[in-house]
Amino acid sequence: MTGTKEGAKPRVLLFLNRLVIGGPAIDVISMAGFLQNDFEILIIYGEKESHEVEASYLLSKYPNLQLKKIPTLRRSINPFLNISVFFSVVRLIKSFKPAVVHTHGAVPGVVGRLAAFFCRIPVIIHTYHGHFFHSYFNKVFSTAIILIEKTLSRISDVIIATSSRQLNDLVDKYKIAPLNKVTVIELGIDDAFLSIADQQINYSFVSKYDIKEDTIRVGIIARIVKVKNFPLFVDVVAKVLKKTERKVVFFVIGDGYLKADIQKLFSDKGISWSSNESLKEGASVIFTSWVSNIGEALSVLDIVVLTSNNEGTGLSLAESQYVGKPVVATNVGGVPDTVVDGETGFLVSPTDADTFAEKLLLLIEDDKLRKEMGAAAKVFARNKFSKQNEIYSLKQLYLTQLEQR
Repeated sequence: MTGTKEGAKPRVLLFLNRLVIGGPAIDVISMAGFLQNDFEILIIYGEKESHEVEASYLLSKYPNLQLKKIPTLRRSINPFLNISVFFSVVRLIKSFKPAVVHTHGAVPGVVGRLAAFFCRIPVIIHTYHGHFFHSYFNKVFSTAIILIEKTLSRISDVIIATSSRQLNDLVDKYKIAPLNKVTVIELGIDDAFLSIADQQINYSFVSKYDIKEDTIRVGIIARIVKVKNFPLFVDVVAKVLKKTERKVVFFVIGDGYLKADIQKLFSDKGISWSSNESLKEGASVIFTSWVSNIGEALSVLDIVVLTSNNEGTGLSLAESQYVGKPVVATNVGGVPDTVVDGETGFLVSPTDADTFAEKLLLLIEDDKLRKEMGAAAKVFARNKFSKQNEIYSLKQLYLTQLEQR
């Protein structure tokens, strides 16, 4: 059998969009780092976008991984480029001879599964870290995506959802695949990424932006793109600043093609903002761009928010709670499986800026509540988002599927 010669480790090809700072790359690279003891792994990935930062720091934490970049693979859906990517992936598959092809993300999920099927790979697995069934494109295009995903599910041996809500979307709501083909494996968090947030406040991070010690620090960690619903974040910031007398600063940790538009929205509302390119004393909002060691940023934040219209699991919420930060987030996608409403944070409608601001103000104004929710969040997240559980589940899934074939 391909990739399973006697005495050799089974070969697994992992395929993701880009090796950039963000949830899928962190999950896949850390997963590969742990699984390489039992499997020979090759990771293939595409070219980053101009506003993204390549997560090369991940490779120093997990040495000896085999990686191959496909420069023609881009995030945008381009049929002509993706035909080229298809043949590139076919060549890599034929060269590496994996027993398992495991795809992550939209374009790898399409091109990778088709290439694996073409090459008659024994086991084809796809993980949905999120989905494009709504809030990304218009109704016609979203419908086309759903039809494509239904077709691809037929050549997939296993489909992985990262939360039970996501499983419900895949099986019941959009009917992408039958229940017997879908399994839930929740994301796991590797302590190595966040240990600094547990140990101490990163004062160099604070001093860079001249933040006073008595300031409440609220952060949003996300790509600045349409689906993350940053106009809601702007509205919430405006309402909070108007109602509180406490010193509050908001950090936007991330980047994206809508950054200039969001900065203009703040300016239009008379809210002072600052960025790495133009530091401004006393700004209420600070755009940090991407932060390689998210633990450094989390160490200085008091509260983390997320305003998405659609979300797979919300890794930033899981990581924030993991180090004892309460959260306020929109009640979408897999987020309800990531946050215990009223205990580790608050969940609100993505169309209700008033309630979002009200819940955030509760945490800003009440130090005791903030600390209690943070403590509950830490216990909850460390029980739920175990890297050991994720790795064990994936290992057993690979081995079981190989044995069956």
